[in-house]
Amino acid sequence: MRTVLLADDNRECRDSLARMLKRWGCRFLPAVDVAEALWLLDHTLVDLAILDLEMPFGGGLSVLHRIRVSQPGLPVLMLTGSATRESLLRAYAAGAYGFLPKPVSVNLLRQLLAEVLTTHMPAPVRMGTVFVYGPAKEGTDNA
Repeated sequence: MRTVLLADDNRECRDSLARMLKRWGCRFLPAVDVAEALWLLDHTLVDLAILDLEMPFGGGLSVLHRIRVSQPGLPVLMLTGSATRESLLRAYAAGAYGFLPKPVSVNLLRQLLAEVLTTHMPAPVRMGTVFVYGPAKEGTDNA
């Protein structure tokens, strides 16, 4: 099961996206602001981050910049209710994989999820103090 960080201060949008992700077999971790998103990223392994561009305490771009330092391979989709050319360019320059305008199109989200989750490695599995990439299950010998 893939794990998705879903950071958006808009409860309706977050709940709607969470229902879609759950329906498609994803585990989601909700965050309502930048601080909560950063905490989750520091304490949980995720396969994808979906970040609202405008959130309290810094916005999604600040989370994206932090992700690029700590987890450079993590795919990130940006959400926004007010996309401008400048905001799109800033997000792509910072390393965003894609953009989701609000209200989010079910078809676009499904398409981007399929692209991201089939072209990127799954999140590593924590096995003691070692991270194992791929299909390893905790408690198995992968050597």
